[in-house]
Amino acid sequence: IDECALKTHTCWNDSACVNLAGGFDCLCPSGPSCTGDCPHEGGFKRNGQVWTLREDRCSVCSCKDGRIFCRRTACDCENPNADLFCCPECDTRVTSQCLDQTGHKLYRSGDNWTYSCQQCRCLEGEVDCWPLLCPNLNCEYTAISEGECCPHCVNDPCLADNITYDIRKTCLDGYGITRLSGAVWTMVGSPCTTCKCKNGNVCCSVDLECLNNN
Repeated sequence: IDECALKTHTCWNDSACVNLAGGFDCLCPSGPSCTGDCPHEGGFKRNGQVWTLREDRCSVCSCKDGRIFCRRTACDCENPNADLFCCPECDTRVTSQCLDQTGHKLYRSGDNWTYSCQQCRCLEGEVDCWPLLCPNLNCEYTAISEGECCPHCVNDPCLADNITYDIRKTCLDGYGITRLSGAVWTMVGSPCTTCKCKNGNVCCSVDLECLNNN
């Protein structure tokens, strides 16, 4: 697509559109309006101007040749005037530290940790936690291992813990009795073995404590 020929480009003022493979570029060789200024929030920022975003005081933006670049404020903890809101890691006050949920570990302001499948952060003496984000899995069966927070893919439906039971898919137990999906029973001749019907799959497990008592 030639955005320059189709006039679908976003070049402005006296800048010239130059077609590139997969896109376009704007060149501003000459002209009274060829300032390199950047349109911003209904107005303009001068070429070379640096400013702080009103909605995020921790981000700094700059205008360079008609383009706006933004980044997080660099933290210099040697600077006594460092903004502790944007640079909590520079806050060494005891009152800004946090005890974790067990009451055994001390975190500095700005530190992050995981607790009970939550991501937590210490900010000026206050602990803030939110649910841990898990990756999206593209598989039919998933399971969460003991001590872990996020599920992983498994091939065996008996190991899965994300099954939605379909009562139309039944199982036959040791007596030849039809069991609905989701039904639980004790295996014939083995009182310590429990079986469950998982959408047509008979899944059995042995209770070791039961075996030891017998």
